[in-house]
Amino acid sequence: MNRRDFVLRLPVISTGALLGASTLSLTACGGVAYLVPRGGDGEMAVAASEVPEGGALVQGPGMERPVYLRRDNEGEYVALLARCTHRGCQPDPVGDRLVCPCHGSEYDLAGSVLQGPAEEPLTRYPVRIQGNDVIVLIRGGVR
Repeated sequence: MNRRDFVLRLPVISTGALLGASTLSLTACGGVAYLVPRGGDGEMAVAASEVPEGGALVQGPGMERPVYLRRDNEGEYVALLARCTHRGCQPDPVGDRLVCPCHGSEYDLAGSVLQGPAEEPLTRYPVRIQGNDVIVLIRGGVR
């Protein structure tokens, strides 16, 4: 291919590369749902019907890290702050655990440490059901 043909085809190559990269980034992030809650004053509300079977990350305005919200095998909701207790990175849901990408800490879906270097469990928030909504009481977190 001569220089002129290369320059004429460059926009096609660039556009194809860009579209390919966009597809990869969408599928890489596609595994975990993100929900934007309603509410304020220490509470976040999402419709129970919006929480998928594998759980979702819920992040309100001004929150540094999201809350991982899921329904357990008994039908109860569990809300965990997605902030590793080792160095503060965001652990992500992977199968039956939350895995921190920074240093490899792993937590079970109830927030207990499975593998360090983290030594403390994730912060867990109280949850209540009100009508069709799941309410997470973010002002009442405990470890």
